[in-house]
Amino acid sequence: MAASTTRDFKGVDVVQLDIQPITEASHYRPSVNPGGSRVIPKGTLVAEGHQPLLLDILVDEDVAIVVRDGVTIYADVYRPANTTERVPAVICGGPFGKNGGPNKNNFNKWPWRFGCPRIATSGLEKFEGLDPGYWCLHGYAIVHSDCRGTWNSTGNVILPSKKEGEDNYDIIEFLGQQSWCNGKVSMAGNSYLSMTQWFAGAEQPPHLACLAPWEGVSDLYNDMLRIGGSPDPGFTGGLLKGDIASSTGSKGDDLEEMCYKYPTWNAYWQQFAAEYGKIKCPLYIVASWTNALHTTGTLRAWQNVSSTEKWLRIHNSHEWPDLYNTQSREDLRKFYDYYMKEVVNDWPQTPTVRLSVLNSGAHDIVNRPEAAFPLARQQELKLYLDADSKTLSKAIPSATGTFSHPATEGSSIFRISFPTTTELVGYMKLRLWAEAEGSDDMDIFVHLQKFDTATGKLLETCVTDVGYLAQDPAAARKELADKHAADPSFGASYFDTGPAGRLRASHRELDTAKSTNLHPVLTHREEQLLSPGEVVPLDISIWPYGWIFEPHQELRLGISGVNPKPHLRPHDTPAVLRNKGKHTFYTGGDRASFLLLPLIPSAITNGTH
Repeated sequence: MAASTTRDFKGVDVVQLDIQPITEASHYRPSVNPGGSRVIPKGTLVAEGHQPLLLDILVDEDVAIVVRDGVTIYADVYRPANTTERVPAVICGGPFGKNGGPNKNNFNKWPWRFGCPRIATSGLEKFEGLDPGYWCLHGYAIVHSDCRGTWNSTGNVILPSKKEGEDNYDIIEFLGQQSWCNGKVSMAGNSYLSMTQWFAGAEQPPHLACLAPWEGVSDLYNDMLRIGGSPDPGFTGGLLKGDIASSTGSKGDDLEEMCYKYPTWNAYWQQFAAEYGKIKCPLYIVASWTNALHTTGTLRAWQNVSSTEKWLRIHNSHEWPDLYNTQSREDLRKFYDYYMKEVVNDWPQTPTVRLSVLNSGAHDIVNRPEAAFPLARQQELKLYLDADSKTLSKAIPSATGTFSHPATEGSSIFRISFPTTTELVGYMKLRLWAEAEGSDDMDIFVHLQKFDTATGKLLETCVTDVGYLAQDPAAARKELADKHAADPSFGASYFDTGPAGRLRASHRELDTAKSTNLHPVLTHREEQLLSPGEVVPLDISIWPYGWIFEPHQELRLGISGVNPKPHLRPHDTPAVLRNKGKHTFYTGGDRASFLLLPLIPSAITNGTH
C-alpha cells in the first residue's frame, strides 16, 4: 500500500495512501437488512459461548447519517423492541467495523480472550465497545458507527481530530432528534472509541448529555507518534494498513511518512490535539497505570478539561477486562442513569478520584478515594545516579563520574532498595546530563522496574484476570503464570513491568509554562541538534504510575538507546532512530543526574484489595 497522493492542510503537504479494499480477510459481515430494521428475538445465541439475549432487540441497520460536508456515515442502532418509551443513545464510534472486522476476529483468538470471556457479553458488541445485549435490557440504545472512509462510510479516513469531532457533533444531533430518542446522547468505549470523545466534547453539541472516555489518547503527536519527540509511528500506521478497510476507495493520511517528514509541531499536528478547555459536559474518565498508549493522554485530559462535574477512576487491570467487568459496567450505568435518564441515585456522592496502587508481588490497593489527581500531598523524592556504584541515592555522589553504553545496544542499570514501605503515585522525571559521541542526536529510553532483592526476581503486575468467570479460576490463573514463567513472551501483554519514558535529545526544549518539576512538557518547536563534545541536560518524562514498594524490594532504573517496551505488533514498522556511536552520561557535581519520584507520605492503605 504505497503512498499515492498529497493534499494541502493549512499550507502543509499531506502524504496520503490508499485504504485497502474489503476482502474476505477483513472479516466484515454484510448487513442482514441494509437500510431497514429487524428484530433479534429474546433467547438468541449470537455466537457460541456468549450470553443469550434477555430481550427482543430492534436493529436499524446501515442508518445513513450525512454530516456537514456531505460525507455519509453508516451506523447500526440497537434499541429495545416492543416499547414506545423514548431512550437515550450511546455511540460506540470507531473505525474497526460495526459488523466485525479484523480486530474483533483477532480478539477472539487471544488466549482466554484477554480476560474477557464470551459469557460476559451477548456477542453483539463491536471491538472495544459496549454490549447492546446488556444496555438495551436497561433501556438504552447503542449506536455502532463506522468512521468516515472506513468500511461503507464515504469520504477519506481521518483519525481522532477536530474534523472527527465535527462528524460526531452531527451524528449526536441526528440521533438526539430521532423519534425513539429522549434527546440525550453520550459516547463510550476504549481506545479509539475513547479518543474520539475528547474531540466530540470540545464541539459542545446541544444533545450531548455526558461522556465516558475510558483510556484514550488525546494528542496523537505527543501520545503516540512522537512521545518525547522520538518517532514511533508503527502502531498508528498499522491501524491504517491492517485494521480497517473501505468499499469506497477511500484514502488516509500516511502517518508513518508524516511523522518523519514533519518532526516538529505544526498546524497539521495541532488538529490531532484535543481542545481540553472547550470540554464542559459531565465526564466519567477511566485510566490505568499500565497502558503505554493511553495513560498519559487520558490523565492530561483529566487535568485540563473545563468540566466542573468530572470523575476519574484509575484501575489495576487492562482496558478490555475493565470495560466488560460486571462492577465496571454497573458503575457506568449509574453514571448514565443519572445524566441521561435523570434517575435520582447516589452518583454525585462518588469520590472525585478513585485510584489503584499497584503492589506487584503482593496485593494492590483498588478504588482508594482521593480528592484530586495528582495528589496534593505528594512530595518530591530526588534520587541521584552514581556512575561508580550504579546506585540511586538521596545524597549527591561525592565524586563526579560518567557511564556509557553503545547507542544501539546495551543499557545501564541503577538500583535502590527501600527499607520501609514506600508509595509512589504520580508523574516522574529523569534528569540526565548527556553527550552523544559519534552523532548529533540521541534517542533515549528509560524504564523503571521492581525486583525482589532476596531472589532477584522481576516483580510484574498481572493486568489480566484470565480466571474471571472461568469454570476453574485458580487453574486458569496458574496456567497463565506457569506458561509465562517458562516463556516470558507467552502472554507478555497480560503483564506490566513498570513505567517508561523516552526523549529525542533534539526535542529537549521545555515548555516552561506547562512543565512542573515532576512533569516536563516539551515545545517540539524546533530540532536542536548536538555539537561534538556538547553535554546537555535532558528532562525525560516517565509516564504516571502508582506503585508500592515493600521493605527490601528494589527499584531499578534502566537507561538505553533501545526501546524496552516498544508496544509494537509483529507487522508494525519499527521506528527509525538517530542512535549511533556511544551514549555518555554524567553524574555528580554540577552535572548531577537524578530521578525525581512522587512520594506519598503516610499513605492511606484502605481500599478494596
